[in-house]
Amino acid sequence: MKRWLFVLPLLLGWSLAARALPELDIAVELNPATRQFNATATLSDAAGLSGFRLGPDFEITAMKVNGQASQATRRSLSRLANADFSLPRGTRRVEITYRATLKPLQVLDHRQVLGYRAGAADPEGSFLPGAAGWYPDAGKLFSYRLTFKLPAGQKGLVPGNLIDETDTAAGYRARFEFPHPVDGIDLMAGPYTVSERSLKRANGEDIRIRTWFHAELAPLAQGYLDDSARYIERYSQLIGAYPFALFSVVSSPTPTGFGMPSLTYLGRDVIKLPFIRATSLGHEVLHNWWGNGVYPDWQKGNWSEGLTTFLADYAYKEAESADAAREMRLAWLRDYAAVPAGSETALKDFTSRHHGISSIVGYNKAAMVFLMLRDEIGVAAFERGLRLFWEKKRFQTAAWSDLDAAFSAAAQRSLSGFFRQWVERPGAPELHLKAAEQAGDTLTLHLNRPAYALELPLRLNFADRSEMRTAPLRGDSMRLPLKVSGSVQSVELDPDYRLWRRVDSALLPAILREVFVAPTAAVVAIDAEMGSAAQGLAARVLDAKAAPVMAERPAGRPVLVIGRPSAIDDWLKKQGLPPRPAILTPESHKASAQVWAGRDGSGIPYVVVAARDAAAITALERGLPHYGKQSWLVFDGARATAKGVGAPRAAPVKVSAAPVR
Repeated sequence: MKRWLFVLPLLLGWSLAARALPELDIAVELNPATRQFNATATLSDAAGLSGFRLGPDFEITAMKVNGQASQATRRSLSRLANADFSLPRGTRRVEITYRATLKPLQVLDHRQVLGYRAGAADPEGSFLPGAAGWYPDAGKLFSYRLTFKLPAGQKGLVPGNLIDETDTAAGYRARFEFPHPVDGIDLMAGPYTVSERSLKRANGEDIRIRTWFHAELAPLAQGYLDDSARYIERYSQLIGAYPFALFSVVSSPTPTGFGMPSLTYLGRDVIKLPFIRATSLGHEVLHNWWGNGVYPDWQKGNWSEGLTTFLADYAYKEAESADAAREMRLAWLRDYAAVPAGSETALKDFTSRHHGISSIVGYNKAAMVFLMLRDEIGVAAFERGLRLFWEKKRFQTAAWSDLDAAFSAAAQRSLSGFFRQWVERPGAPELHLKAAEQAGDTLTLHLNRPAYALELPLRLNFADRSEMRTAPLRGDSMRLPLKVSGSVQSVELDPDYRLWRRVDSALLPAILREVFVAPTAAVVAIDAEMGSAAQGLAARVLDAKAAPVMAERPAGRPVLVIGRPSAIDDWLKKQGLPPRPAILTPESHKASAQVWAGRDGSGIPYVVVAARDAAAITALERGLPHYGKQSWLVFDGARATAKGVGAPRAAPVKVSAAPVR
C-alpha cells in the first residue's frame, strides 16, 4: 500500500519552482525500554512561518523564534487532534526542544494498524507515524535532515538517504537526509540485524539495499536483498531511475504492510510468508515511484494504488500466464458484482482503503482502468506515458488530470473522454448482448444502451474456429454491425473480462464478499449461546456498522448465518436453501469450522459459518476477513486448510439467420 495513509492533505496549487522548501533539522533520542522520547528541532522557511503543529503527546520545554527565547503557547485543534503553535509575523526560523513518554506497543490486527495514529515504543519495535505529530509540521511540503540516537542493541531509520552511522557499545548513531519535497516522516526502530548489498546504477553510482530484520528473520535477508534489487532494476527500466540512494525492507512487530519513500515496513510474520517476495515486495518497491515519488493530489483522488496494482500485482500474473491474468481480472469483477448498485464512489473520490467497497474501487477498478487504457493506446504509447508522467511530476503532487495529459501526449490524441467517464463517474456499464443476427457478410449485434464509450471485445465462434474482435461501441448505440467472413454460430461479449463492468451475478459464483461489503447485512445466530461470539466475528468481517444479531432471518437482507453444523443443516432445510456444498466432504466436517457463500432464489446473498463451538467462531476473527474472494473454506482453528471459488458461467448468444424483430 502507499506510505502512511493518514497524513494531512497536501497544500494544493503550491509551486515548487516558485518558492524554496521549508527545511527541518531534527535530532531524536529514543529509549524504547523506558519509552522516553527527546528531540531538538529547527524548522526554517525563507518565505516565512506562520506556525507549526505538534502532536498533543509532545511537550515543548524550550523554544526560540528567530534566535530569541520565546514561550510556547498551545492552541487546541480538536478537528485535527493536534496542537497548533502560532508564530509572529516575520518568523523565518523556530527552534524547539520537546519530549514525550510514548505509548507502549499494542497487539493490533491488520485493520487496527491501518487506523492507529499514535507513536509507540518497545524494545521489540518502535514506530512513530507522521500522523502522530512527533515533529513540528509547517503544513507544507518540506525537506529534512535527521540525527538518530538509540541505546545499544537498537537500530533505527527514517525514509531517505543514510549519510553515516556508528554502532558501538555506547549505542547507535545515524544521520539521514531527505532532500526532496515530502509531506511527512515515519520513524522506525528495533533490535535489528542489518544485511546489505549494492546495485549499480546506469550512471555508475550505487544504490544501497538493506534489510533491517529481527534476529529470527536474518536467514531470509539474502532473498529479500536480491529480489529488491531485481524489482528496482525492473521499474527503473520501465519508468525512470530509482529516485533514492537507499532501499530498505524493515520488519515490524505488528502486522503492517506500509510502503514509504526508500523503504517498506512489513510485519515480521508477514515477511516469513513464502509468497511475499514474489508479490507484495514488488508492489512496495514500485511505490517509490507512484505515491512516494509522485504524490497523489488527495483532494482529487488517489491514483497511485491502482497504477501500482496494475504494474505490480497484475503484471506478475501476466508474466505467469494468460490464464492467471484472466483469473485476476475475473476476481476484480467478482468483487465488484458483490458491491450493491449505487453504493460505490467515483475514482476521483477515492483517497485510501477503509472498507471493502473503497478497496474494490481504489485498487481493482483503477487497475482495470489502466489495463483498458493500455489496450486502447497500445503498449508502446502506454509506456511512453509512464515515463513522461514521471519526468514531469517527480516529487510533485499529481492528479488524474496529469495522467490524462501525459498519456494523451504519448498517444498523440486526446484521452480526456476516456478519463472523464472512468474517473469522474461512479459505477460501471451493464452490458447485455440481447441477440445477434447475420445476413450475408454482416453480423449485427443487438445490445442494451450502456451509456459508455467502449472498445468492446467480442469472441466470434465459427464451426471450425474462434476469432477475437474489438468493436467501438458508443454510449447511444444499440445496434453494432460487423463485417465477417463465414457463418458465425455464436457470440460472446468480453469473454476474457478486459472491461470494467457490472457482470450479471447469476453468471458468477457466490463469494463471501457479497455479504461482507453489504451495507444492510445482518447476523443470524442459530444457537443462542453463540450470540456473543457471532457478534464478535460479525464486527470483524462485515463492513455494515452495528449489524444486528437476530434469531430469525430478516427478509430481503444479506445475512451472515452462524451456528453448529447440525443446527445449520436443519436451518438450511427449513429456509428452503441448498444444503451444505458437496465440496465440503464428510471428512472436512471434522474441521473446527466450515464457511460457504450462497444466494437464495431471489438472488439475496448469504454466508454460512458452521462451527464446532463458540471458540471455533472466535478463532476465525483474524483470518476470515481476508478470504472475501472465496466461495468456501475449511478451518482448523484459525488456519484455513482448504478453500475454493466456483467457476463463472459462459453466456454465448446464438446467431440467428432471421431478422430480429
